[in-house]
Amino acid sequence: MYRMLIVDDEPIIVNGLNEYFTKKALQDVEIVLAYSALEAISQLDSLKIDVVLSDICMPEMDGMELLDNIEARWPRCKVILLTGHDEFDYAHKALRSSYIVDYILKTEGMEKIGVAVNRALAMVKDELSVYHQKEWLQIELPKVMPQLQCQLLLDLLRRTDIELSRGLQSEFEALKLPFKADKAVMIILFSVESWGKYETAQERNLMLFAIGNAAEELLGAKTNVKFVAYDHSSLIGFVQSPDPLFENAQKLAEKTAKFTHGMLETVQQVCRDLFETPLSAAASMLMHPFTEVKREVQNLRLAILNGQAKGVERLSIVSSQEHNPKESSDQYSRLTGQYLLGQIKQSLLDESSKEWPQHFEKFRGLFPPDGPSDPFDRMIILHYFAETCLTCLEELGLKDQAVSQTDLPRILEFNNSVPWEQTLAFYQVIFEWMQHRRREYLSREESHLIGRIAYFIQNHLDSDLSLSRIAREVSLNPSYLSRWYKQTTGKGISDYIQEVKIEKSKELLQKTCYKVHEISEKLGFTDPHYFFRFFKKATGCTPQEFRNRTSAAKE
Repeated sequence: MYRMLIVDDEPIIVNGLNEYFTKKALQDVEIVLAYSALEAISQLDSLKIDVVLSDICMPEMDGMELLDNIEARWPRCKVILLTGHDEFDYAHKALRSSYIVDYILKTEGMEKIGVAVNRALAMVKDELSVYHQKEWLQIELPKVMPQLQCQLLLDLLRRTDIELSRGLQSEFEALKLPFKADKAVMIILFSVESWGKYETAQERNLMLFAIGNAAEELLGAKTNVKFVAYDHSSLIGFVQSPDPLFENAQKLAEKTAKFTHGMLETVQQVCRDLFETPLSAAASMLMHPFTEVKREVQNLRLAILNGQAKGVERLSIVSSQEHNPKESSDQYSRLTGQYLLGQIKQSLLDESSKEWPQHFEKFRGLFPPDGPSDPFDRMIILHYFAETCLTCLEELGLKDQAVSQTDLPRILEFNNSVPWEQTLAFYQVIFEWMQHRRREYLSREESHLIGRIAYFIQNHLDSDLSLSRIAREVSLNPSYLSRWYKQTTGKGISDYIQEVKIEKSKELLQKTCYKVHEISEKLGFTDPHYFFRFFKKATGCTPQEFRNRTSAAKE
């Protein structure tokens, strides 16, 4: 949303310009009016203004003083100066100023003013665009790029298979990661076995960064590789074969795997000799698609935690088949289940999201009809279920209502002896109740908000009814309010204001003896001629003609 302030001490000019630009229907532009320089200062103090269309000669303050006030408040604001006669000093300053877009004689006509306003708005938009920030991006983005890359790679461990198949390559390219989403990848897990002299968290984080850099330097000679910190003492590495030129892709992958496995010993030696840090390593035997990265990381973690790679400088090449397939599958299901419960929570708390039933069905399909076979895995899942449910109720302010209106107290009884289908059915009902109450609340809030807007407009027809003023009244962003109101009611706020003013003017013309100019003032029109044109455009007759017709009809 952009704002243009029109300033002139002659109401006929302000209203004429307002009418002209209203007809032009400038996209995402709110027009604010000021009938004096002091009123303009008040608007500049209360609203962010992007473009000012101002008269130069006004009683309280000349154009140059107003320009100083504009620049002091909104340095990026663009100014178009209007004058009734040619003044060389003003024109000269306008030509030298960086924020004055044009200097126009009022006699040059509306079209030239319109062209200048379009140019000023284009300049504002360009300065706010990403393209204008190119120099900043070139300087600052490389500083945060490694962190963004790490965040993306760690996020891969939390995504579902469907999410991994959507747009992953474009994400790699955007963050300049050297990977191909459709190619297999090898996973490496490094674990620091003893920190020795590195005592503080800052020192250890710095050392993890150094280890990752060293590994990337050594492995990067023949692979595409990136290491990220996984937790306080371990790193995860992603390794891919380079693009094949004249080699068979399968043979290249095998050569890459052998090279990678062989270089792990060198990485350990560097860490021991340079950093005095003993490092254990576990790596996948083969390469796997990105959809299996999460499972492979868990396999390597199990290898580390179960002792296969535990100890000082142990080195293990782990096959996916080395672990009990059932245990690995159960753990994968449990971890994926925890992730899906997190998605359910996010969806329930997001007023615009309706995806929790899909996540719930995915969760249901993770386990057999009787639920997780391992009782300990089952207890962990039950814990996460309860935590998700109670956290959502707490954050939505629905816990007390849920206690009285649902079977929520039964949550205290759930354990491994309760049939799995009963557990799922219970939580599904609670989640559906939450969503229903959420929708009821939002519907009431929408009705209440529309009512507040209508009440404010109907009771302030003679004062400021700009979008910004109404937005302040209901504590919403003006741009959001404009979009929301039109989406909810099917009409814009300005259309509603016009409807209310027309109905009120008809009422006053029919039931009172107020003169037309008095009715004009009561409806917030500073210029009776503008009200005259406004009424005739809406009804097809003048205010006096309407009054005469209704009077004749009564007789």
